[in-house]
Amino acid sequence: MSSAVNKEKAKIFETILSSPGMTEKCKIVLHMSRQNIILLGRLLETGLLTSKNEPTDEIISALPKEVSEELREMHTEILKKADLTEFYEKLKSIQA
Repeated sequence: MSSAVNKEKAKIFETILSSPGMTEKCKIVLHMSRQNIILLGRLLETGLLTSKNEPTDEIISALPKEVSEELREMHTEILKKADLTEFYEKLKSIQA
């Protein structure tokens, strides 16, 4: 895909993400298994929170830094609420 098309897509995503009401806070109550919480945490970490690599997804690359920080906080919070923070870190150490 050409660079011009990618830039146009990024501009569209930026527009959608900055539309009125998109920054409003919404309460979401989730009841998830610890297994799914571990998987969600990993998905957040590998898909969104990697600061070393530039995201290849146009939507993710269009996210403002504040959103990235909020997702970092969510990642920490879901592990903390499920009492999985230490367990998750141990799982990550196995992979290294």
